[in-house]
Amino acid sequence: MFQLAQIFTGKSDKDLFTVLALKADIILAVTLTIAILQLTLKGMETSWMLLLIGSLFSIIVLTGLNKGARRALAGLPSYIPYVFGIYLFFIEGFGRLTQLLASFSIFDAALVILFFVAGNIVATVGYNAVV
Repeated sequence: MFQLAQIFTGKSDKDLFTVLALKADIILAVTLTIAILQLTLKGMETSWMLLLIGSLFSIIVLTGLNKGARRALAGLPSYIPYVFGIYLFFIEGFGRLTQLLASFSIFDAALVILFFVAGNIVATVGYNAVV
């Protein structure tokens, strides 16, 4: 997919990574905001804490990769956005999708869509950052 976008736009790998990382940062900021709101409304729950911590660490890693701090973020920390994107897609997305069968609400349906899209984008950017 990354090479296909490069063919259509004619941009370099660095330009495409910057655009994808910006989209991921925006989605991670939305996820972080939702996690903070839910933590204040519902209290300390494990899933919201994981969203808060994962979003923070992913934002730190992705913005550090854009700023040229690759040496400090090389190795294990560079996998954080990729793993967090997989967590968003499979655990939060599919987990909340199965919860919709028990009780349906518009907010929960919107969260399912958000987590599917966010997980896909963050995992893609995380994979491209590692490669």
